[in-house]
Amino acid sequence: MNVEKVKNRMDNLIALVGLESVGKSALFRHMTGHQTGVETNVKGSTVVLTRRGLKRNAEVELVDTPGIRFKDDSMTTRMTLGEIKFLEEIIIVVKSPHLKNDLLLLEEQLHLRGKKVTVIATHKDIYEPSDEEKHFIKDLLNVPVIWCNSRSMDEAEQDELWEAIQDASPWKLNSSLLHFLPSDSEAENKNWLEIVLSQKMIGPLLALLLIISMFAFPVFLAYLLSNYVEPISEEMIIAPLKEYAVHFPEFFQVLLIGDYGALTLGWYSFLWAFPVVFFIGLSVAITEETGIQEHITHALNPWLMKIGLTGRDLIPVLTGYGCNVVAVMQSRSCSSCTRASCISMISFGSACSYQIGATLSLFGSAGKPILFFPYILILFIVGAIHTRVWNKNSLPLTPVSSLPYLQSITWRGTAFRLKGMLKQFFTQAMPIFIIICLVASIFDYLNLMKGLSAVITPILVLFSLPVDVAPGVIFSVFRKDGMMVLNEGQGSLLQSLETWQLFITVYLASTLSSCLVTLFTIYKELGGRHAVKLLGKQMITSIISTLLLAIVLYTYFN
Repeated sequence: MNVEKVKNRMDNLIALVGLESVGKSALFRHMTGHQTGVETNVKGSTVVLTRRGLKRNAEVELVDTPGIRFKDDSMTTRMTLGEIKFLEEIIIVVKSPHLKNDLLLLEEQLHLRGKKVTVIATHKDIYEPSDEEKHFIKDLLNVPVIWCNSRSMDEAEQDELWEAIQDASPWKLNSSLLHFLPSDSEAENKNWLEIVLSQKMIGPLLALLLIISMFAFPVFLAYLLSNYVEPISEEMIIAPLKEYAVHFPEFFQVLLIGDYGALTLGWYSFLWAFPVVFFIGLSVAITEETGIQEHITHALNPWLMKIGLTGRDLIPVLTGYGCNVVAVMQSRSCSSCTRASCISMISFGSACSYQIGATLSLFGSAGKPILFFPYILILFIVGAIHTRVWNKNSLPLTPVSSLPYLQSITWRGTAFRLKGMLKQFFTQAMPIFIIICLVASIFDYLNLMKGLSAVITPILVLFSLPVDVAPGVIFSVFRKDGMMVLNEGQGSLLQSLETWQLFITVYLASTLSSCLVTLFTIYKELGGRHAVKLLGKQMITSIISTLLLAIVLYTYFN
């Protein structure tokens, strides 16, 4: 009875199904007009099932499914297989140059016999078979087959696609007959970057250099911009506001222009955080749109295997440099063997754009921005060690890989990604930080800040840090950019710290715990027990590594 209900519910559903990086999400946008599926060029960009009505017939819903990986046990692959189990009609999406191999892999996974099928071969701009080959393929498969470029389809091509869907036919073939399809094309020409990244020795080194460049240049540009704008904004915005606010009652002065004031500290923090969010967001969006990100992670696969991860798992880790919450959700595409390791690495070693902005702000306020680079390097190294130590039983699988083609930038897709990140910054990150400023101001006004600081004082004493840095460590637990409360007095507290104390303070605030939003996401994805265990392990690693760093840095600077 339940099965019958499920079947009835799915009568008006058609699923887009295929391997990763074949262009399903771009097709979904063309067919539904839904912008969430803006074309991407990175594996695992779809980690949820998205349903929308077709533009040609709103009563029929199209389902965009995560890409399938052969012989893989990832959550996304299971989601796709589970979704199409009872569907009567599916659209199989394959790469035109790899049509034969893709169909052989999918036929084994999907059990297609009896389902109504339409085949769409994407990337015809890279390889399009002759008319004779097209006729042979259509006759052999005996289902509608069309070739297209999913990133750019005009109305005529969309009409052809709609007609093909209406003519969908039951699948009657098996794998033995599929072997009669023309062999996969070798026509695509790899550019020099793909060739170099595929080399055994130089490939990982170049990939590492590219990853460093992805973040080093944006951070450097952000620092230059913030450093240039700061004195101008102080003279033209903050100083006049302070003069105007001194006529307010004392309580409102504390809220607005006090040490933790929403106008003073809030603006100062925005000035240092926003450029980082913008430039890193742009950098990450470009690497995803061009497909280079996937080739980078694939080249690093041999090194990552040593810490219990694969190149596949590095994608969510890199996503974490934009937002840890999104990265944890994207880890659904990881193997079940390595997902816990991946999330552990995200939680400890992926400095989100807000955390990067905050740390750059703190180091900049102290007049020592150069500390940011050893900080981010040590964060990643300790994160890798943390991941390996606490996840010894992680045994990565090596499913069949489907690398995307390196393609030119689609500015529409890049702008969409950047727009989403900036929207999150303005609607979530900054409002929450302003609330943190207001709460800190109230605590300061009521003389409660000392009592709050007492909670973490024993840890600070262990590292010979002043109690004054406690608010930054405490508020960083709520959000990583909460550590920017240490900017009080336009950086006077930070400037009073010795170099090694400054570094240890920022490192401790960054690593002692994931922010609450990330922890809640981990709870939803893997359960409360896993979230609590992960938090405990991270605190242990943070305290031990901070102690070791404190000893080394104190010895070096004294």
